[in-house]
Amino acid sequence: MKRLARAGVALAIALLSPSARAGGFEIPDNGTEALGRGGAFVAKADDPTAIQYNPAGLAQQRGTRVLLDGHLMLSSYSFQRYGAFPDNPNDAKTPWGGQPYPKVQDTGGPFFAPFIAATSDFGLDWLTAAIGVFGPSGVGNRTYPLGVDGAPAASRYDVVQTSSLIALPTAAVGVKVFDWLDLGAAVHFVYGSFSLTSTSFVDIATAACPNVEYQPCDSVSRLDVKGTGWAGTLGALVHASPNLTIGASVRTPISIDASGSATVLTAPLGQSIPPPGNATFHTDLPLYARAGARLAFRDDDGFEAGDVELDGTYETWGTAQALGPTIHIDHLGPSGPAFDDINVKVAHAYNDTYSIRGGGAFNTKLGFGVLTLRAGAYYDRSATAQNPGYTRLDFDTLDKIAGTVGVGLRWHGLLFNLGYAEVFEPDRTVYQGDGQLRPIDGAQHGAPVDANGNLLPPVNQGVFSGHTEIISFGVVATLDDLFGWKHDAPKGHETEKKEQKPRDDEAPAPKAAPRDEEASAAHAAAAAKAAPPGPPRRKALAKKSDWDD
Repeated sequence: MKRLARAGVALAIALLSPSARAGGFEIPDNGTEALGRGGAFVAKADDPTAIQYNPAGLAQQRGTRVLLDGHLMLSSYSFQRYGAFPDNPNDAKTPWGGQPYPKVQDTGGPFFAPFIAATSDFGLDWLTAAIGVFGPSGVGNRTYPLGVDGAPAASRYDVVQTSSLIALPTAAVGVKVFDWLDLGAAVHFVYGSFSLTSTSFVDIATAACPNVEYQPCDSVSRLDVKGTGWAGTLGALVHASPNLTIGASVRTPISIDASGSATVLTAPLGQSIPPPGNATFHTDLPLYARAGARLAFRDDDGFEAGDVELDGTYETWGTAQALGPTIHIDHLGPSGPAFDDINVKVAHAYNDTYSIRGGGAFNTKLGFGVLTLRAGAYYDRSATAQNPGYTRLDFDTLDKIAGTVGVGLRWHGLLFNLGYAEVFEPDRTVYQGDGQLRPIDGAQHGAPVDANGNLLPPVNQGVFSGHTEIISFGVVATLDDLFGWKHDAPKGHETEKKEQKPRDDEAPAPKAAPRDEEASAAHAAAAAKAAPPGPPRRKALAKKSDWDD
């Protein structure tokens, strides 16, 4: 029983991987506007998703705004294992013996990933604060069958089901330090809930389990844990010229400590099931760095007719998962010290990853607003690119090459965005002799060996295939414009009340002394007439809100 308990728990532990991982685990990236631009947004960051991309971008956002975004992820992921079932076809319990392994397909279905955020400058022209909540742009539900066409699934020793939720409630602030420099910071509280079901092989005795992967000797188990962590993001925007902006941000590594239970769902050969045991889980997520440059194109009136941006990202997965997650089970099984203190370390052998992202937008003025067309592309490298033998089904770890498009329509105080990404994923082949994922044998204290101490054969040798479509919709509302809120003149630095550049998709502001942009045209004209002549102003003028048309 002790061996059975450890086997079921150990396999569940070994397969648990938080869905917060990017660089091949995530499918870039959050934000409807950013998605349409190929995820190139760190140097633009002019909507509330700046709390993720670059909190310095908050400093250029005037007024009070609310963003509601959501990605619908349509992802397919499959595995065709090499070889055939090692069972005896004359055994009534294994009539599939000798047949080729069937292809296994994820049946988890669509996954929705929301992003909610709000920003406000509180009437200031040099500071904007924000709050929001979002998660990784990835698929948190993967489900694979225990059986296919009357035979056991060839993937059952990898994963049966993953259901993960990670949320990052965030508070952030952006500050206009100089006319050419914005700085920002964000604090993320990290909440994770992970549930994983998997199968282990329990080689109780040769007579009972005549060959490896003998299905009657399988044990199905589930690990359920919840935990928290913290992270921070620092960002900067350098306005090198009126049309050139350079942006960069760094998110600190994340450590997640989780606790919950380990449960054996079915025992081999009809044995009794032990009660659940208390479980703790620890894992580390990487440092995440972004940098990019954005070039804008303006017409003679200062209206931004378009822009292009090129970004790069880097994630330190080689450091974060050098040792892998660690698990501790206080007790699992009947009473007695033999079932106490079960500890497992999981090696992942991940590599650092990078992503290249490029995109831009074209803006045109309509009679009632501004229409924006977006396009972009990206390449996202897998975290198992250097060690393909660790490829598995719990998360889609294939390289990703995507083309994206998007459209935005600004009307009054509302901006409606649509985005679409077609993500191509080259097949990954794990050749014979390269696979590193093996069943865990509970009869051998959880080691991946048989009764004679020989390594069990790998179960992840074959061809992994994936493909993803992302459909995204979002709306951003500037409450000042919608409700006609009036303010006193923005309270800024006394020695430096310079005007900001308009957004890429807004018409230039009327030439007026800097004041609350929600004031009516008549009010602005009266104020301008009453004000004494001032020094000449730059062509691109600031407004209290970047949403005015």
